[in-house]
Amino acid sequence: MASSTADASLTPLRNAMVERILAAEPVSAPIEAAMRTVPRELFLPDLPPEAVYQDRAVVTKRDIYKNPVGSVSQPSVVAAMLQALRVEPSQRILELGSGGYEAALLARLTGRTGSVVSLDLDETVIHRTHECLRAAGYTGITALVGDGRYGFGLRAPYDRIIVTFDTPDVPQNWFDQLVEGGRIIIPLHLRGLTHTVAFTKVAGIFTSDAIRPFAFGPMQGIGVPRRTTVTLAGGARLDVGPDQDIDVDALCAALAGPRHTVGTGVIVAPDDTLLLSSLDLWLATAQPTLGRLHTDTPAYQTGPVTETIPPGVPAAWTDDTLAFLALGHTTGDGREIGVIAYGPDRTRLADQLAHDVRVWNTEHRGELPTIHVYPRGIVEKSPPPGRLLDLPSTRVLISWG
Repeated sequence: MASSTADASLTPLRNAMVERILAAEPVSAPIEAAMRTVPRELFLPDLPPEAVYQDRAVVTKRDIYKNPVGSVSQPSVVAAMLQALRVEPSQRILELGSGGYEAALLARLTGRTGSVVSLDLDETVIHRTHECLRAAGYTGITALVGDGRYGFGLRAPYDRIIVTFDTPDVPQNWFDQLVEGGRIIIPLHLRGLTHTVAFTKVAGIFTSDAIRPFAFGPMQGIGVPRRTTVTLAGGARLDVGPDQDIDVDALCAALAGPRHTVGTGVIVAPDDTLLLSSLDLWLATAQPTLGRLHTDTPAYQTGPVTETIPPGVPAAWTDDTLAFLALGHTTGDGREIGVIAYGPDRTRLADQLAHDVRVWNTEHRGELPTIHVYPRGIVEKSPPPGRLLDLPSTRVLISWG
């Protein structure tokens, strides 16, 4: 536990940050107390206090391609993840992806009789974590260099595991190192979409009970399955799953041709991220192919359906046709979801995608599915219906009640 070295003059800034977080989403009293206590400024010593206590993530290191490989997470996201993790005193915690601030909060929640191990592949990140923890007085946390895919077996099993990087797979070691009934939070990258999912381990299977639209930096390491992003015409990019085939030349040719647009009659607020997350996951279940389309130019944003939904939209495709969601006309309550499609089969694919949006609106609007993750070799005798996805180490089932 820390011997406080915080600057008392920054307490009002820290409390103001916590009040803003609580106004948007309540958390438990222990989490609130931890966030009011841990001095975030000591984990971001190069920033002015006013910037430290804004509710935003701060990148602390980038690779040669300018991709973030080290960061201190956004406080409201940290609070929501800790709420879903349900940490209790005396528990053993494994944090995969280090930064120091979250580890200090975890140490507060587990107390003197608990333990926190923080692992990161990058030696410089761990060195920085050590320095920050020492400055803040948190000397009992074990911060080590290691590949998060393998966990840390020497201190296993753990009551809780929290993963702070996007992962396209769920390694077997995470199943093995979590106690039965334990909880794990994983930013899971499926079909071009990332959702942070809280699971409980039951009978060796991870079963979700909370899903949030939080994304992090990608998993690092040699042999890690990479996100697949293909570049299309007109500055468009499509994130797809590694298990999905795509004919880039055929889709580029489609985008050069005529388009078909269709409205759905479904109204959403563009800033309602939880609602849009529900729609994303429904389409990931209903559509044979699904990814996320990003556009940098207005080339595909003219006519009745005028805007894509930032940051990117769900998109479906066939061999030579692409269809994606966009925002249409403004109403009193929000914007209408529309579909834009290009390619020889544009009418059918657009109508099918619009139909699935309407089904979601009627049957599942605001709901979230249950996600089951099965280690290789474990199969339920009567699994619920849904979309089954094969990952390198596991199988994932997205099912709706």
